[in-house]
Amino acid sequence: MNSIDSTIVAVAVPQLTSALAAPLVWVAWTITAYQLTQIVMLPLAGKLSDSLGRRQVFLFCVGMFTLGSLLCGLAPSIWFLVGARVVQAVGGGGLMPSAVGVISDHYQEHRAQARGLFTSVLPIGGIVGPNLGGFILEHWTWRDMFFVNVPIGIVVFAGAVVLLRSDGRRAFRRIDFPGIALYGSALILLLAALTTAAQDPELWRSPIVWGAVALSGGLVVIFLRHIRTVADPVMDYQLVARQPFLAANLYNLFFGAAVFGVSAFIPTYAVSHFGMSPLLSGAVLTPRSIAIILTSLLASLWLIRLGYRAPMIAGSVLVTIMLLLLGTGWTAVQVGPFALEGFWFLAACLTIGGAGLGLANPASSNASLDLAPERAAALTGVRNMFRLTGGVLSVTGISLALTFFADRGQGLSVIFGTLSLAMLVVVPLTLTIPDSARERRLHRVT
Repeated sequence: MNSIDSTIVAVAVPQLTSALAAPLVWVAWTITAYQLTQIVMLPLAGKLSDSLGRRQVFLFCVGMFTLGSLLCGLAPSIWFLVGARVVQAVGGGGLMPSAVGVISDHYQEHRAQARGLFTSVLPIGGIVGPNLGGFILEHWTWRDMFFVNVPIGIVVFAGAVVLLRSDGRRAFRRIDFPGIALYGSALILLLAALTTAAQDPELWRSPIVWGAVALSGGLVVIFLRHIRTVADPVMDYQLVARQPFLAANLYNLFFGAAVFGVSAFIPTYAVSHFGMSPLLSGAVLTPRSIAIILTSLLASLWLIRLGYRAPMIAGSVLVTIMLLLLGTGWTAVQVGPFALEGFWFLAACLTIGGAGLGLANPASSNASLDLAPERAAALTGVRNMFRLTGGVLSVTGISLALTFFADRGQGLSVIFGTLSLAMLVVVPLTLTIPDSARERRLHRVT
């Protein structure tokens, strides 16, 4: 349910622009607000899950997600829709930490395989979301894309009540609201400054905009100092800024930019550069999602034999190749007697990237979680927070960069090519992350 909603909205970006009479930079906030709220919720939900119990937090999050979906479908304006997406994300942000906590509690000796298999299920939403979104837009309205979550949410809530046993109330831990406020304010201030400047490029000369950017950076520094000195912070400083966690977090930051940021604009790229219909612009993501599922499943089963580092590097290289191909601006390619054109060319490029994401995701998830398996829920929150931070910055950055291009298709080609160079940073980062799976395999051999 969560992964469906992460992908379904991207298909509707062109329609929301006209239906709500809103500029692209504000329509992009329907994606950004969702991800930004999740960033704040992920570490909070991880701590609440450890304190109050997995079942209680999971039920609350499903209820909030379902309510937010209903409000999104009823939204009369872009501002109401953004606010409803915040409500929706309050629920969505807590689903993964509590679910991963349940799995880690129940699978002691096979945590890596169980978490990998669990993660491999998520891309099913990547198949259903864009295709369902495209079908709904072809036959109904964008509002129905949100209403579809309501019956699903009711079924999930009822199923969780019946199937998840209560793990009891645990010792309550203090919630670090100042830390949450510092991190959330830093991101909101930065994104608001970039969005405002995107509406009026003349504002780039204004000291107010640059002052907001500088203040955002200062809040990040204060946040790091805060979590280093305060008792029981929202995020453990060791898990955020100390090696080897720092390298894993930076890897997830770039990973999130490639996954969430780029994916959000693929349907827009398909419509503006390839001239596809809304239905095809959603369907073109299907081969990518299938590739993610298959490679993620295989990588999960072979994690111990392959280790973590090799799949992470191979996956990063494949994602870089995808971005390079998109950056060329080609709409067709001829290989001997075979030609890939339009839909099939874009689908082939995305499939390459999907294979890379499927390879890297189980390995990168377990590489960080294995560093402190007893803190699986908290680490999941931190890991996903960095991924979503990369996605939020990427979505806002792409929206901002597109304001400098009259042709959105051409602009996205240039942006994708630039992002391919940024992905090269991931490879040296990977080499600094401990490969505990490989170490365990070598230990068994000796």
